[in-house]
Amino acid sequence: MDIKALRERAGLSRTQVAAWLGVSATSVRNWEKGRTKPTMTPQKYLAALRLFECTPEEFAIATENSIKKRDETQLFKAKRIAQGKPVARSRALRR
Repeated sequence: MDIKALRERAGLSRTQVAAWLGVSATSVRNWEKGRTKPTMTPQKYLAALRLFECTPEEFAIATENSIKKRDETQLFKAKRIAQGKPVARSRALRR
């Protein structure tokens, strides 16, 4: 389970999580994509645990799993490049 799965299990949108925790929706997306780890005050951390209805251990594991997914994706892309195969660009680069 990763952070996105926790959010979806709680039936929340990124915007809702951001509003409840006082962060931007971009921050929530970055947590889900494993780009950054959630950094928050103890009060926000406790709010996140209540919001996601999870234990501290589940939240820590979800954070690490999000980062692991990102690393696996980067490794996959690096292997494709090394093999001379095409790699899909991110949506931001396609514009």
